[in-house]
Amino acid sequence: MSRIQTFVLAIALALSLVKAAASPIEGTWEGAQKGEKAATITIIQKEGVLGGSAIFYIIRDNGDGSHNGQPLPAQPLSAVEWDGHTLTFTVKKPEGGAIPFKMRVTGDGRAELRRGGSGNADEIIPMLRKQ
Repeated sequence: MSRIQTFVLAIALALSLVKAAASPIEGTWEGAQKGEKAATITIIQKEGVLGGSAIFYIIRDNGDGSHNGQPLPAQPLSAVEWDGHTLTFTVKKPEGGAIPFKMRVTGDGRAELRRGGSGNADEIIPMLRKQ
C-alpha cells in the first residue's frame, strides 16, 4: 500500500470515528428538586438533527409530609438548538403555546435545566446524565 493510500485510509477511519462519537448532550438526563424527581429529558440525534422528549413530574405535598411525583405525559422537544454548551428547546403546553427551556452542561454528565428567560434560582434543576 502506498503512502497516499495509507494516508487516505487513516483520514477516512478518523472521520468515521468522529461521526460515531456521541454528542456530549445526547442521552437521558434526570433531575431532581428538593430530593424529588422533577424532570427526565431524552436527547437523540438522527441524521444530524437533535430531538427528543421531556417528562416533567408533578411534585405535590400529600398533606402528611410525603410528596408524590406523578409524571406528566412525555412531550416532544421542538426548536432544538445546541451551541456546544447550552441546549435550547421548547415544549408545547396542552392549552397552547410553548415553554422555552435551556439546559447548560456544567461538567462531565452534569447540567442545569431552567425555563428560558427565568432568572429564578429556585427554578434551576440540576441534571445528571443516566445514559
